[in-house]
Amino acid sequence: MASAYFQGKHVLVTGGSSGIGLSVAKQLLASGATVTILARRQAVLDTARASLGAPDRTHVLAVDVSSDQAVSEIVRPHIAAYPCDMLINNAGVVMPGRFVELESRHFREMMDINYFGTVHMCRAVIPHLIQRGGGHVLNVSSMAGTIGIYGYTAYAASKFAICGFSEALRGEMWPHKIQVSVCLPPDTDTPQLAFENEFKPAETKAIAGNVKTMSADDVAASILAGMAGGKYEIVPGLEGQLTVTAARMLPGVTRWVCDMSQKKAKK
Repeated sequence: MASAYFQGKHVLVTGGSSGIGLSVAKQLLASGATVTILARRQAVLDTARASLGAPDRTHVLAVDVSSDQAVSEIVRPHIAAYPCDMLINNAGVVMPGRFVELESRHFREMMDINYFGTVHMCRAVIPHLIQRGGGHVLNVSSMAGTIGIYGYTAYAASKFAICGFSEALRGEMWPHKIQVSVCLPPDTDTPQLAFENEFKPAETKAIAGNVKTMSADDVAASILAGMAGGKYEIVPGLEGQLTVTAARMLPGVTRWVCDMSQKKAKK
């Protein structure tokens, strides 16, 4: 059972103040774990901590994961004081838009937070896990980390990077008894999706609509079940699993389906 895997463990969750991260923290606490949730703003962290209802097993850290220095200065002392067993890299941002219309800063921001934020956290935590004799790291990518679609030139690049990083990291970490997993969720009902939908081109909405939106709680449950089951790649939802499989086995067909959805949206 997933709960037994997390019982008594201390888990760091980035992007833990809302959405998938907050749902993960809630389910970890229900499984008997201690959690540290990380986000950029102290106020939202305090609100999230209060909502979780287990103040004795919930820590909060205000940190910008895009800064290697900030992560090192804040996270390393925290895990020295409260040794951790697992890391879930969930922090991420998205700004959809057509390539010729997106500003350069959006490409930089998504790489800095989505990809480099993951790298910075791993650099801070993994040496600690090696010293402790093992652990588990999960990096949240996206279905956009396997299928690059219209409107996601910036976002998909950052999420593909997480997948490549995670696969290489897995090979280096298993001799240290550290499991590495990567999650590829579809669109998930979170505040971030609500924000994203305000800017999505019609073509992006049409293509993304081929896969059902999932709840944050369901994605969180898939993440924790997959980690407990020792899975490397975790794809929540049957539709997501079929889509990822099709993209890998029948890439031409997948591109054709996306292109047809795009054409319908333009009409």
